This record gives sequence, C-alpha cells and structure tokens, in this order.
Amino acid sequence: MSKLKRKKSIETLKSRYGIMFISPWIIGMILFVIVPIFKSAYYSFASIGISEDGVQSSFVGLKNFVEILVKDPAYPDNLLEAISNLLISLPFILVVSIVLALLLNGKYKGRIFFRGLYFLPVILASGVVLDLFLDAASSKATQAAISDTASFGMIDFGKVLEGLSLPSGIQNILSEALSRIFLLVWQSGIQTILIIAGLQSIPDLLYEVAKVEGATKWEEFWFITLPMMMRTMLLVIIFSIVELVSSNTNLIVSDAYTKFNAMEYGVGSAMLWFYFLIVGVLISVLFVIYNRVFLKRWG
Repeated sequence: MSKLKRKKSIETLKSRYGIMFISPWIIGMILFVIVPIFKSAYYSFASIGISEDGVQSSFVGLKNFVEILVKDPAYPDNLLEAISNLLISLPFILVVSIVLALLLNGKYKGRIFFRGLYFLPVILASGVVLDLFLDAASSKATQAAISDTASFGMIDFGKVLEGLSLPSGIQNILSEALSRIFLLVWQSGIQTILIIAGLQSIPDLLYEVAKVEGATKWEEFWFITLPMMMRTMLLVIIFSIVELVSSNTNLIVSDAYTKFNAMEYGVGSAMLWFYFLIVGVLISVLFVIYNRVFLKRWG
C-alpha cells in the first residue's frame, strides 16, 4: 500500500507540475482568445461607441447584419468572391502540396538542400518580402490584367485555355486558379512539410510487398500512399482552410479591419461572424463528405 500511495503521490506531483507549466498558455488563451471571441460575438449584435466615459454599447439585434447584407452592396460580392476563392484555391493547394511532397520525399543526392530551398519562401512569407509581393500582385493594374486575361507575368493563361475549347464556366475557374498559381505554390510550404511527414510514416514493408506483387508506381500511389495519407490529408485540409479564411488578402477580412479602424466595431464583427458562419457550414459539409467517402473507405 505504501508503494501504491507513493506512486500516486508522484503522479499527482507530476500532474501539478504539468498544470504549472501550461498555466501561462491557459491564461493567455482565456484572456486573448476566448474572451475576445465572446466580445466580438456580442459586438456583432450591438452598436459600439467611444465617448469620454469609455466604451458605450447598446444591443441592436440584427441591425448590423441587415446593414452588411442589404445596405452594403460590396459585402455580398466580396463574400461570394471569398467563398469561391476558398473552393478554388483549396484543391490546387492540395494537389501542388502532394506533388511537391512526393518529389521532395524521393531518395536522391541533395534532397535536404532542395527541401530547404523550397521551404525558404515559407520563412520569408512571415516578413516584409511577402507583403511587398502581395502589394504588387493586388495593385489595380495587376488585378485588371488578371481579370481580363487571367495572366501572371509573361504567361497568358486565358489565351491558352481558349485554345482548348472548354466550357466557359470551367475556363473561368481554371483561369482564376492559374492566375494565382505562383502565389498558391508559395502558400503550400507548410502543407508540403506535413505531407512529407505523413509519407515518411508509411511502412516501407508495404511498398516492398507491392514491388514483389508487380505493382506499378501509379498503383502504389492509389492503393498504398493515398489510403495511408487520409488522416494526414485531413490535417492539411483543416490547416489550408484556416490559412485561406484568415489571410490578409481576403476581402472580407480586409474590409472588416477597415471597419475596425473606423471604430465601426459592430459592423466589422458582423462581417466576420457571418462569413465564419458560412465557412463553418461549408467545412461541416466537406468533413461529412470526406468522412463518408474517404475515411470509411481508406481510413
């Protein structure tokens, strides 16, 4: 009994030390994440003003949502563009990440060098370099050129797709995606690293058995690599969606920040919460489809 009590006391002591170590994170999570989330939810249903007495708020119900959906002509268009950008960019990022991960995971000389060379833009993306790049890409002249010809630099994707005689709807989607292909590759760094980690967790024994059975590389990908990557791909999808939704290039987010700078906190909060509600519904539908189609079959 004494040994059992001593073991329990040691486990209790370890648990207390663990709580002590993570307590700063818990406090920060409550103060800087949970509390602001609840406040922003309240602000979306309130009118916020600043006076000599401090912040004044009054509950106005759905007035802010009516203003952005009915009175603001730009918000529905920006919302549609943000959702379409999410639906178009997500598959391209996944495809690009898988292709790059397969290439970088190969066994050849200089593999570590090429991995570092590819991951370098991800490091630069947190600094001034990406801001300058995005400012140049989002300039009025560039946006006009992209919308008219779906071109980036010296490549005119619009004319290339016209020669394929594709339906206009598919052509517009491909043109919009290809016009941002370089930016999408830039944004695929973390996803590529996650997929590489998933690839390295697949047992080599499976590939050895496949070679003995005479399977081709294409069959190895579809019957071994892809099924074993389903859990990792779910993580990559979640990360990509969060990154796309919270990006500074998102028109909904940038317009909401503009409202915040103008001290229109109620309208800005309503913009973000309605957008996140729509995105939440899309994510739920996507996860249900992913779970029933992929995870139950291959997971």
